[in-house]
Amino acid sequence: MESDQAELLKVITSLLHKYKIPYMITGAWSVIYYGRPRASHDIDFVVDLKPEDVEKVLQAFQTLSPDFSFDKDAIKEAVNKKSIFQVLHLPTMFKFDCWLLKNDLFDKSRFSRKRRIKLLKQFMYIASMEDTILQKLRWYKETKIEKHLVDAAFVYQIQKKNLDKNYLEIWVKKLGVKNHYQEMKKIDLEKYL
Repeated sequence: MESDQAELLKVITSLLHKYKIPYMITGAWSVIYYGRPRASHDIDFVVDLKPEDVEKVLQAFQTLSPDFSFDKDAIKEAVNKKSIFQVLHLPTMFKFDCWLLKNDLFDKSRFSRKRRIKLLKQFMYIASMEDTILQKLRWYKETKIEKHLVDAAFVYQIQKKNLDKNYLEIWVKKLGVKNHYQEMKKIDLEKYL
């Protein structure tokens, strides 16, 4: 399954590059890249789109094979409301969640810090390790779903020497996730291996 996901990731990122749609990979796949291999049922992207980009985006997705499904109206609405739209790969029922870049300071900051990496023999843009941790803490604060805290802990523990701790500390305070950040540092990852 993971090799299917990898191939699908290459298809979508190639498409985004070809049509010059600014994006970054986030969520589980950024955790996989920085932290630990784990199963995922989707690939999360943040995309920077404005209403005038809608036709270009629709044109881009229409070039995909009929194996991919998307709702044109949902894309238009997502762009206008700065929300989310999905692209579904029908044979595998694997989905791509495309979160619209919001106007809030953290979203702008993390998008500006995205990294260009070589993954699966292809260049792609991915959220930074610090922003992966922060977004996971943010999701944990909102949902109380443990996997978000554990994902953040894996990235933190594995990348500890490479992290910009000042950046982390600033945003931990601004996002109101200081308690979760402290909790994350104490997690015994052995339980999750």
